[in-house]
Amino acid sequence: MDVFSRYFIHKVNTNLRILNMKKEIPILIGVFATVGWFLEFFFAGTFFENWKLFFTRGFMSVAVVGLLVGIVNVLLVNYSKIKYNNDRWYSIYQMSIILLMVAFASLRGVSPGTPFDAMYTYGFIPLDATVFSLLAFYVASASYRAFKIKSVESSFLLVAAILIMLSKMPLGEAMWDKIPVIGEWIMDGPTSAGKRAIMFGAYLGGLTMMIRIAFGLEKSHLSD
Repeated sequence: MDVFSRYFIHKVNTNLRILNMKKEIPILIGVFATVGWFLEFFFAGTFFENWKLFFTRGFMSVAVVGLLVGIVNVLLVNYSKIKYNNDRWYSIYQMSIILLMVAFASLRGVSPGTPFDAMYTYGFIPLDATVFSLLAFYVASASYRAFKIKSVESSFLLVAAILIMLSKMPLGEAMWDKIPVIGEWIMDGPTSAGKRAIMFGAYLGGLTMMIRIAFGLEKSHLSD
């Protein structure tokens, strides 16, 4: 075997070891963090109270990193649009507003009466309400397509949706004084039960994911 072949095999083995370490270390961190998180619920004491604070601060650190990733993503997306003239003026306007609000918040703070608070109150909130008012038309269009009576289940859905909408309007109470009572019963009874069932399934899924991470079986976050 020549020198080049030995060097190539050595580099491949080295890279494989590094790759394994890149996967093993996150798995070990996940195992220790999961075990420590569960132990806090079974044992009491100063150590585990401090351990809880450690996780809380860790969540805050992850949130800060996520915010930084979002900022970088917004900058890169708008930079590419400005560079290649793809909705350039919208990107310039967006970046100008972001930088202006960051500057106002840094210089004058965010308390009531500051320029940041004025831009948020008189600029962002009306725009937010406008966007949600436009979404109402899309929701109405989707509801029209979804509430077509094609089966027994869809007919129940249609009747329940009509009763809920009428119970939230003065027209429903004018038509029959029992409609608001029926609407409240639907929201507090069947709808609440459905929400609890969905949340129960979500909690079971989260618990299963934690167990898989604790035993080192979950590797999707490692692109495996």
